[in-house]
Amino acid sequence: MRGKASAVARRGAVLPGFMLPAIDGSSVSLESYRGRTNLVVVFAGDKMDESAVAVLLEELVARREEFTLEAAQVLVAVTSRPAAVPQRGRWAFPVLVDDGAHIHRNVGATDAAGRPAPAVFVTDRFREIYAAYLSGQGSALPGAKEILEWLVFINIQCPECGVPEWPT
Repeated sequence: MRGKASAVARRGAVLPGFMLPAIDGSSVSLESYRGRTNLVVVFAGDKMDESAVAVLLEELVARREEFTLEAAQVLVAVTSRPAAVPQRGRWAFPVLVDDGAHIHRNVGATDAAGRPAPAVFVTDRFREIYAAYLSGQGSALPGAKEILEWLVFINIQCPECGVPEWPT
């Protein structure tokens, strides 16, 4: 049985807002980042420990200082219940639980059968999508370097937004 067709968040569109529970017990809303920080939202589905997603997450952790310098927050959405998330304490960014994969479907992070599939969205401070990688639609997931290049581009496009200056 084929899944219901979902809307696909595309470049130039606004990433739909959502609020999800984090594995640390808090709740995270995309709206809370509006106007303050660029976003890198990784929809990992139930495959957080699969090769391509795991490699990307390791790269993001290793380069977290560079993401901070580009005024970016990384968020990861998984469909597993918190106890099933591997090594849940080691990530340097919020890991959110999209139980039932409703948000995955809402943004198009699904395969042809409607099952959750990995996807990455890079947005500006107002959730405008600059880059969308949807593995379920045939896109390869990016590496941290490519994501950082998008963030630099976003910050150049919006100089009045300003990347925070860090004390020296």
